[in-house]
Amino acid sequence: MISKHIIGRLGNQMFQYAAVRAFQIKYRPNEKIQLDFSEVYKRDDEDYKEEITNFNIQNIKKGRIKLSIRQKIVINLLNGIKIFNLIFYKKKYTKKLYRIEKKIQDFLNKNGVYSFRLGYYNFKNCKCKNVCFYGTFESPKYFDDIKEILQEEFTPKYGIIEKNKKIYELINNTESVCVTIRRGDFISNEDVRKNLYICTPEYFSNGIKLMKKLVPNAKFFVFSDDVQWCKENMKFPQGTVFESGNDPVWEKLRMMYSCKHFIISNSTFSWWAQYLSRNKNKVVIAPDIWTNDSYKEFNELLDIYEDNWNLIHIER
Repeated sequence: MISKHIIGRLGNQMFQYAAVRAFQIKYRPNEKIQLDFSEVYKRDDEDYKEEITNFNIQNIKKGRIKLSIRQKIVINLLNGIKIFNLIFYKKKYTKKLYRIEKKIQDFLNKNGVYSFRLGYYNFKNCKCKNVCFYGTFESPKYFDDIKEILQEEFTPKYGIIEKNKKIYELINNTESVCVTIRRGDFISNEDVRKNLYICTPEYFSNGIKLMKKLVPNAKFFVFSDDVQWCKENMKFPQGTVFESGNDPVWEKLRMMYSCKHFIISNSTFSWWAQYLSRNKNKVVIAPDIWTNDSYKEFNELLDIYEDNWNLIHIER
């Protein structure tokens, strides 16, 4: 059995499933994937759901993960190292912790535990009967080898909603540009805002200007968790199309990845829209940092950027 504790919303869930699925195909094709959604259930937030189960993913088993005694000891050791780092350095993550985690990967893997906080690590298979994954795995290197499989599995189980058919026609028949504007807790939660509010209206304005140069016939489609605010407080080219804001997340993502080009925010949901695109000539515009100064070491260690992206400089 290959197990994963699922955390976060859809974008996070997709990264986690993709890493586990790639591991399964490479090393254990005859074993089943088990997903534990207990951490998602704990969140008192309607945005935290089993969203990934609305897509054509593998037939998975759901339920609590059962760990061996050895795996429990290994995970407690790993958590102890993280707690020590937080107490001693007053930071959730440091380069020192990164180096320690990298050094102990072989030990973790031999005991059937796969956990790496930032960037990419080439995990090795082990002789353990059951293995478990912990973490977010936000690097395409974990699953680039199965990209086409993921593009199929990350299609919604459900057909296109009738009211959106005209939008799909426009997306398919124009040089459509998906503009993803993340607000929500990036604005309302002070701690989250401090660390992650990077993509300001100025960023999107600069992104639109650059996209017009790179794609002269660009037609913009705006997706946001606060569409009304975007309409009232931001400027967009004439003819811009706005998603209603009321679509289920699986429909929203399908509309987004159906676009030909992308102006993304520092959001995993936004990231997956461009990754699932079928357009081999896509233009992607992104901020040149993923987090703010207080997390600057994250920017140095993460591996979420793809080649050929066009980056907008963010003043810090």
